[in-house]
Amino acid sequence: MTSGAERESGAGGEIVEFGRPARPRWLGVIVLVCLVVAAVTVVATHLGSRRPSARQPVTVSSVGHPILGIRAGWELFGLNSNGVVAVQFARGRIVRTSLPPIEGDGIVSFVAARGEVLVRPLDQVPGYVVPDGKPARPLTGVLAHAGILLPGPTPTEQWLAGDNLALVGPDGKPEAAHLGLTVPAPAQQVASDGRGDVVLIAASGSVYDAGPGVLRPVHALLLAVGSRNWLGVMCGAATCGYVVISAATGASRALAGPAIPVASWPLESLPGGPWPWQALPGLTAPDGLTAALIVSGQVAGQSSLELVSLRTGVVTSVRVPVRQGSSSASLAWSPDSRWLFVITAAGKLAAVDAATGHVSELGLGVSGLSQIVVRPAAG
Repeated sequence: MTSGAERESGAGGEIVEFGRPARPRWLGVIVLVCLVVAAVTVVATHLGSRRPSARQPVTVSSVGHPILGIRAGWELFGLNSNGVVAVQFARGRIVRTSLPPIEGDGIVSFVAARGEVLVRPLDQVPGYVVPDGKPARPLTGVLAHAGILLPGPTPTEQWLAGDNLALVGPDGKPEAAHLGLTVPAPAQQVASDGRGDVVLIAASGSVYDAGPGVLRPVHALLLAVGSRNWLGVMCGAATCGYVVISAATGASRALAGPAIPVASWPLESLPGGPWPWQALPGLTAPDGLTAALIVSGQVAGQSSLELVSLRTGVVTSVRVPVRQGSSSASLAWSPDSRWLFVITAAGKLAAVDAATGHVSELGLGVSGLSQIVVRPAAG
């Protein structure tokens, strides 16, 4: 018999319902699972869109105008923990090239060559070449070996000081240097002389300027080097004084005024030292008229930047904070000698007007710098 919404018949208890058919319970479970998965996917997609993308090997930014009003084609390169930064002043551009984390515990050589920059750790770990505007690649040839890398006589040559002193050409190929050294090898300390040759210091303490066909003793403690003149200190029986030394001939002349108590940094005072090179604290300008020195202050842990006139001996203090133990690797002169660039105590880049001593912190989004170097325009 049928009554209302249902009809019952037989022992099977057949039931017929009117309206929407019943859904199996497992179907509801599937729908719930799908909703949860969809929600998780949406959240994951949203979070993923907020994650920083992988670091690009080369990035370029622009300030839209020549930096400092400079229109010449020279560039400044800086090294930080992320890689190499190139400041193209005339084009108003900053080019960043990423590097793998630098391995090793020693100094990292940073040399600007023609069309590229070289990064060579002292230890037997990978070094890198950074071609202009292109990703970095590992150093090859002789340059793949440990050692101190220094600028060579030409823009395509470098000195590699390891077990021996070798002149290296393009692609890391050794070249005949014909030094004829009489200094015991390896030298105890080695540094650039500012004009493409090297300063060697023997175990006896004797100092030499060495290059292809050149081996000349230097009778002074060198404080700053450059392409034309060097600044040194010579001591007599009771007093010491500044001397200006010709980089080309080695001839020296006394500089007026008393010597300031400045010396190259004691090797043991540098972080991680001692090191097998002379830590020169300064650079002379390309025109040979001014020396920039990092001077250890009377207060422990403090240093300062000073400009020394190589004509008059007048010393000018520059009001820019610098790190304790900074050396010439923290300084770079513009090719026209107008600007002195310096790494500040905060690891940023500042420009000093050599004529006035005025300091401009450039910003440019550049920070964490450990070394800087200027490469003249190709020509």
